[in-house]
Amino acid sequence: FDEAQWEWEREERQRKADEYLKKRGEGISISDVLGREYFGPMDDEDDYEKERISYFSSFQARKDELLTYEELTVEDINNVIDFKEDPSETGYNPYLSKVQRPFSEYGAIFRLEGVLVDLIGLHAKAWQKVAKTHGYEISSPDEVRQASLYKPADAVREVFFWTEDIFEWEAIADTHKAAFNEAFNVWLESKNVENASEDDYVADSTPADNSRAMPSDNEMSSMYNLAWSKLSAELDRTPPTADEVNRGILGQDWEVAVKDIFGWSEDPDEVYDIVVAYDKILQADYKIMLAKYGIDLDKVNEEDEQSLFGLNFPDVSIKDGIKDWLDTLRDVEMSFALVSHLNSDQLDVILEATGLAEYFPPDRRVSSEARYSARSEYLGGALRAEQRPEQCVVFDNTPISATIAHDLLMKNIAFVDHYAKYELLTADVSFGYVSDLDLMDIAKIFEGIREDNEPMLELDVSSGLLKQQRKLRTAFWDE
Repeated sequence: FDEAQWEWEREERQRKADEYLKKRGEGISISDVLGREYFGPMDDEDDYEKERISYFSSFQARKDELLTYEELTVEDINNVIDFKEDPSETGYNPYLSKVQRPFSEYGAIFRLEGVLVDLIGLHAKAWQKVAKTHGYEISSPDEVRQASLYKPADAVREVFFWTEDIFEWEAIADTHKAAFNEAFNVWLESKNVENASEDDYVADSTPADNSRAMPSDNEMSSMYNLAWSKLSAELDRTPPTADEVNRGILGQDWEVAVKDIFGWSEDPDEVYDIVVAYDKILQADYKIMLAKYGIDLDKVNEEDEQSLFGLNFPDVSIKDGIKDWLDTLRDVEMSFALVSHLNSDQLDVILEATGLAEYFPPDRRVSSEARYSARSEYLGGALRAEQRPEQCVVFDNTPISATIAHDLLMKNIAFVDHYAKYELLTADVSFGYVSDLDLMDIAKIFEGIREDNEPMLELDVSSGLLKQQRKLRTAFWDE
């Protein structure tokens, strides 16, 4: 009470002092006339009106301001969501919805690539051009499938391991962007969308039928001998015997055979030129031999190349069961948002063609034009879903996505598709199909319950071999 009395007396003295100074002839206070604080000759009424309508005057104003940011933090999102849930702002008890609509307290952030839609065919065409332009090799179609989940520069670093040069990453990304846009524009003419499932991938990835007739081992050995005989005549060298050729075949190194077995030359450069000349003769003879069996070698190489680059995958395919899962989340009023590496125009077209636009209105989409980093991309999804990061679950199929999500206090669910299950152990839970997922799995991961990572029982092979030691008891006469 004494402190309040003292504060009141101090304010009263200050008020009287201000009135005294006015009466001494300092004139009329401009602040009193304007009804606000005066900031000097450059003070503008319009600027004051803009300032009075602050970016923090409401939840929507705060959210609109954050939507212009390129980098976000967990604290940024939490501050906005806390203002949304403030009873003084909303006018209702924030705990009531947790009882009546428990799943409305959670948010889901979906990655378009690999979770909702597969764009492997489009990326395969782009990566094929990138590999040929920059002189790199793609080892398997699995690399193309995994690369379709990443930004181009990240795919080079995380999947292909082509180079560590940052400037070359940018060059590769530019080449990929141009090639992808070209492939996308071709697909745009038809907008063909297929339904994809794990079984489809198994069928597409199985080798082609190899039941056709092929040359026998004796025919192949004769072809090797004939090729070396032709080359020896061209180079005026002693032709190798059949036994020497067979030793070269077993050694699987023709340069060693030319130098040590045939004895044609000791000069490494000359040995290399001899092997190159031999290979040209062998390829021509092999093509003629396969033609006798009705095999066109050029066509076979083209089919192998298409399989290697993943060109046998459809351009755009929607994941099986994903619409049913989105309907389930919408029925329980769980908010969700979408993140993608595509630009906004491409993203809009894909969503319209696949029928997913109704689930993700424009204000719930995060495209590459937001210019987010990997961390801010998920936070941008949480902002659009209007949920705190720790109340969000990220659906993404890459191993690094779980690490990023956990750094942001989010949960992660992955589907075993592009990566094997053992590569997705950092996720909170992983499933083979969307149909294996239900709402209780969402509740369990937020409660910290994980049932898919129990250690396997180990077979005890030694206990049965140990002889049990029987306890001996001595019987005395008194007993």
